[in-house]
Amino acid sequence: MKRNILVGLLLVFGAVVAQAGTVSMGFIGAEGNQSGGVYTFPYDFTINGGGPYQLMCSSFNQHIVNGDQWTATVLNVANLDTNTVLTLESPAAGVTGYLEASYLFLEGVSALNNSNSDPEGLYNWAVWDLLTGADVSGGALSAGDETQVQTYLAAAVAAGPGLTPAQFSDVVIYTPTDMSASGPQEFFGFDTPVETVPEPGAMALVGFGVMGLVGLVRNTKRIK
Repeated sequence: MKRNILVGLLLVFGAVVAQAGTVSMGFIGAEGNQSGGVYTFPYDFTINGGGPYQLMCSSFNQHIVNGDQWTATVLNVANLDTNTVLTLESPAAGVTGYLEASYLFLEGVSALNNSNSDPEGLYNWAVWDLLTGADVSGGALSAGDETQVQTYLAAAVAAGPGLTPAQFSDVVIYTPTDMSASGPQEFFGFDTPVETVPEPGAMALVGFGVMGLVGLVRNTKRIK
């Protein structure tokens, strides 16, 4: 009996952890920044029904349309290492590549907050070049814009050796559970309560399980 309750508690806790590590994402639409014939950061989303949240796309090759919904795993960049990077959409970029992409994401956010000083979303193109491992911007942008993208990218690469996961503890990576060719993209964003706070129902189950275990322990003491 005691073993069964302990197993039950472990299953409940496992469910809570699973809920905390995945979210439901809904694409609302792009806010209007664009260049090279495509929309760029910021993109608006709902996350677990809340929002909107402004995210930056990490993949140039995948495509989504307004209203698309999917499930994504959530990785805080502070937990990025040689093992967790293998679960991401572009593992070949390695830890350093994703840290440099996080650097570019924060630069893009800063530009957006500074009177949208990057209306063509060139920081997003720099992320695409970086994680794709190819100069995708070179074939799509004007010469002037391409020069700016390469300037952003060079700054990120120069900063790379000094970057650590802990520096980006407020940045999270939303990776779709479906990473097939027809699946959605991966996105950078900020940490939100939905990814760290378990559902009330799950917490109630944990509470009941703990109460049951306490009761069992008390009953065992009485029998002795």
